[in-house]
Amino acid sequence: MAAGTEDRVSSVYTLSLILVLVGVALFAALLTRQSSLTFLCILVLTMAAGAKAWSRLSIARIQIDLRVDRKKMFPAEVLTLAIEVANNKLLPVWLQVQVPLKGAVQSASGEAVLKKDSGLLWHQRISFRWELTALKRGVHRIGPVALEVGDLLGFYPEIKQTPDFQDVMVYPRLVPLNPVRFSRRDFFGIPGVRSPIEDPIYIHGTRDYQCRRPARCIHWKASARHNRLMEKVCEPAEQEKILMLVCTDRFSEDPTGNSFECALEVAASLAVQLDRMRFAVGLATNGRFKGGGKAALKISRNPCQLSDILETMARLEPVPAGDMVDVLQRGLTLPWGVTAVCFSYRLDAVSLALNQYFRRRRIPMALVVCGPADDLTVAETKTHEKIYRLDDIRAKGPAAQ
Repeated sequence: MAAGTEDRVSSVYTLSLILVLVGVALFAALLTRQSSLTFLCILVLTMAAGAKAWSRLSIARIQIDLRVDRKKMFPAEVLTLAIEVANNKLLPVWLQVQVPLKGAVQSASGEAVLKKDSGLLWHQRISFRWELTALKRGVHRIGPVALEVGDLLGFYPEIKQTPDFQDVMVYPRLVPLNPVRFSRRDFFGIPGVRSPIEDPIYIHGTRDYQCRRPARCIHWKASARHNRLMEKVCEPAEQEKILMLVCTDRFSEDPTGNSFECALEVAASLAVQLDRMRFAVGLATNGRFKGGGKAALKISRNPCQLSDILETMARLEPVPAGDMVDVLQRGLTLPWGVTAVCFSYRLDAVSLALNQYFRRRRIPMALVVCGPADDLTVAETKTHEKIYRLDDIRAKGPAAQ
């Protein structure tokens, strides 16, 4: 049956008034012994009672399946929402599906609530599909689905609220960046996979132990698990190890929230750029997460590292949940040769504490100021090795996914 988008609304007051008038007509027909009118009134009342019973039975054995073709995406990308409804009984029904949308996910028509209705015969299935566009970063919930079921005339609809929903994760938008030069910390001089020296910090995998290899290469946990000697396979020395930090302490001063979103867009774009250059990247933040997340991701170059960083940024909220230095001390072991890049709303006591923390460990730190473009004094500039404005890193141009 063809599905329409028009609402089928039955007024309870109008239907009740009609039934009262039919009852009065039946009483008058019985008094005047009008057999035809009596038969017609009884037929109308019987149909109303049957429609009521039909609606009560129609809600049973209705199965709903809500699916999306992708759960992770970037802003402006399109996902397909599919809802499949099955009528697992002999009684045909009329139904209407309603899916509320938040402002972060929008349909092509701009509707706040997606609606489609149709009729279902016995043991029939029907699918409804919409194309939705993600508008901004975050974790957005689609659903739950409200199902309105009733008789084929729609006199007595029954509403069923289903618990089905889907969470869609939208990564920060990727933007073009200007070239940024960080402090080089090459240890062996030949960067990347061309280096003949392996970096023992970055374990790529395991293999059977080879003779003439030193005992320090043995992976004892893997050897116990496989019941034979296994050795570590390490990656070559990396060209650069970058630790990105997002300090959320002062972003609440921006009432619009644009500074925080712009900071995450630049940070995500920088992470993607460094990953393509085969750099090892880590992330640490003191912000609160929507739906839970890790405050610190160790510096690595495994295949899932970039996805974990983008997912952490998608869940991040501009609300501090602790001290940034405590996050670093409790959650990360910093290897030799790392460079820190800190995104902060302004140059404040938190950024100064971070700078002192890294200086004690002889780790260079570049500070990216994301707040208003106030002129920094010479004294403030000397407290950090490198200070960038967010606008100096972000290039003017269209977003690149």
